[in-house]
Formats: sequence, structure tokens, C-alpha cells
Amino acid sequence: MNISKSRFDYKWVVVASCFLMIMLTLGFASSTRSLFTDEIAEALGVPRSLVAMGDSFRFITTAVVNAFFGILVVKFGPKKLIAGGFITLIASILIYSVAENVLLLFLAGILMGIGFSWTSTSMVGYVVGIWCSENKGTIMGAVLASNGIGGAVAIQLVGGFIDPNVTGSYRDGYRFIAVVLTVTFIIVMILFRDKPEGRELTAPVKHGKKKRGRDWEGVEFSELLHRPYFWVALVCIFLTGFVLQGSHGIIAMHYKDVGIDYAKVKGLLSFGSLILAGAKFLTGFLYDKGGLRVAANICMVLAILSTFLLAIIKGDDIGFVLAIIYAVIAQCSLPLETIMLPIYASDLFGKKSYAKVLGLITSVNVAGYAVGAPVMNLFHDLLGSYVVGLVTVGIVMTAVFVALQFVITVAHKEQKKQNEASFAASVE
Repeated sequence: MNISKSRFDYKWVVVASCFLMIMLTLGFASSTRSLFTDEIAEALGVPRSLVAMGDSFRFITTAVVNAFFGILVVKFGPKKLIAGGFITLIASILIYSVAENVLLLFLAGILMGIGFSWTSTSMVGYVVGIWCSENKGTIMGAVLASNGIGGAVAIQLVGGFIDPNVTGSYRDGYRFIAVVLTVTFIIVMILFRDKPEGRELTAPVKHGKKKRGRDWEGVEFSELLHRPYFWVALVCIFLTGFVLQGSHGIIAMHYKDVGIDYAKVKGLLSFGSLILAGAKFLTGFLYDKGGLRVAANICMVLAILSTFLLAIIKGDDIGFVLAIIYAVIAQCSLPLETIMLPIYASDLFGKKSYAKVLGLITSVNVAGYAVGAPVMNLFHDLLGSYVVGLVTVGIVMTAVFVALQFVITVAHKEQKKQNEASFAASVE
């Protein structure tokens, strides 16, 4: 028995179950959402911005629930929260499939927000922190990359129900997603374990050896509340969510507006999802090897470039080429709202308050989603185009990039000071 345990580490089964969970929950229930907005608006006879309010309810709910993530995950354990997340996600998708008014859309959005609070970024960051002592960035990148793989497949499969050239309905697409989530739920519950033997459910306390990734004790959460750079970081993370979800959530509709064929739209979205898979893994690797500033700045610059590029895409051949380029650079910016959140929590603020900070960071980021989606669609409802909105969020993202340099510099100075003090105390 002991020999068997020494040869096989169950953490890889847990990591695999997280991979499957992210691939099929985010891949099918989230990556496909831009395909549905216009279809729902036409079916219910309401403007896009009102349909997008359903997403806002989702994101607001996720923000509120994630604020208590650290408390809930320690009290109930990851497995129970994941089970609750799957149940509410499935209920949400089924409500979307039958909704005949916006009130049901809002209810579905609330349930989806609860579901993703316990089955996506915060949960993966916590589980990897508990189970893996080395190369956390690379492992989280690999797990979260599965979203891109799942999204690429889901867009083609679910998009087939919505394709105007075939007989089908977006409602059938939602029912198909519900079946996929149910099967995934069963498999994950069979495979998943809360924690390694002998370890308590607390914040992760060890990050392992990295060449450049930081490992430090940090400060208590109550003390962080008095650090100005902490609040600047939260604003940056909020605005990042606002910009990325605001711009990425309207891609399918924007392409339709400028005259890109639906079949090409599906192809572009699937291609982008595959790029996202590689981008998340690469971002985790870059963090492990190059540190936070390298990984974050690359993603930030690509986010800025992508928003301005999307604004100039047209429906001609040149526009299609630009759309392919956009699919590459835009997806490479999206790790800012997934894998980078646990990295921000540990690298900028340390281990002492990791679980609380991770929940709050995720909450603030998702609050940005809640604002970004309806605001961007409001630009379209008022001006008949997303172009002005895209230019606006490009300028906002540029300001975020500048502010983040201040946050990283101050945080790393505090980290260096603490590590030097710890070293001095150890040699006395």
C-alpha cells in the first residue's frame, strides 16, 4: 500500500478533474454566451443591452459570493462547493432554455453567477494551492487553458443549433449544454478529493521554488486595508474585468454588424478559444520563469492593442485578416481575468491573507464584468455601433497598465523589505 502511494500522487487526478470541470463548464456555459445574446434579444423582442443585464446579474452575484469564498471553502470544503456550483449552473441553463421574459433571464443570471463562483477561477486557484507545492503558475495555466479547448468545441457544437442556415433553436443549444454539464458533474464528483491526507483546509502556505515567481508571508488582511496600493490594485482589477468582458462579450454581435458571415464568425471564435488554451498555459509558464511584471505587462499590452484593433475591423477581406490577428492577441490578454487573479493574490499580497484576498480580487474583477457588458451594449443601442465603446475601453486599459506598474513596484518593495528582515532575524 505504501509503495503504491509513493508511486502515484493523487494530486494529478484532482488536477485532471479540475481540468475537466473548467473545460466543460466555462467552455460550454460561458465561452458560448456571445452567440446567444442577439438570438435572445430577437426572440423576446428586447434590446441587446437589456439581455446583457442578465449577464450583469450573473457577474454581480459572482462578485458577492466570491467575497465570502475564503470563509466558505474552509468551512464546507471544495467538493461541496463544487457540487453546489454544478447544481446551480445546470438550473441556470435550463431556465435560459425556457425563459420567455427578462425576469427569468435575470434569475438564470443569478444562478449562473453562484455556479461559476464555485467552479471556476477562485476554486482552481485554491485547489491547486492546496494540492501542488511547485510550479503553481504552470499547473494553473494548464488547468485554466482547458476553457479554451472546451470553448473551441462548444462554439461549433452549440453554434450549430443557432446557425440561421439550419433548422434549430438557441433553446435547444441551452438544453444540450445542460446535458454536458450534468455528465461532467457526475464524473467530477467521483474523482475529486478535498485535500491531501494530513493537510487542513486553510489558505495555501507553500508555493514551491520558482526562478522568478515570488513566495512571501505578506501581511494580515486587516493591515492590507490600510495600504493604498491594495486599493489601487482592486481598481485596476475591476477595470480590467470591465474592459475585457465589455469588449469580448460583443465579438459575435460586432462581427455580425460589420458584415462577417456567420460561418466565419463561428470559425473565428473557435480559433480564438484554441489560442486561449495556449495563452493561459504560456502565461503561467512566463510567471514561473519571468515574474509577475513580465507576465502581467505582456497581457496588458495585448489587451490594449486588441480593443483598438477590434474597433477598425470591417466585413471585407482585409477585415477578416484583422479578425484573425485579433483572435490571437485578444485571447492572449484574457489570462488577466483567470490565471492572473490567483497570481496577483499570492505575489502582490502574500500567503497570510491569500484565501480572503483571492476571493475579494475575483469578486472585484467580476464586478467589472457586470458593468462592462451592459455599458458596451448601451453604446450600441445609443449609437448603432460598438466602435466608440471599443475606443473608450482601450483608453481605460491604457490607464490601468500605467497604474499597475505602481502597484507592482510598491508591493515588491514591501516584499523585499519583509524578506530581508526575516533573513536578518534568522541569522541572529
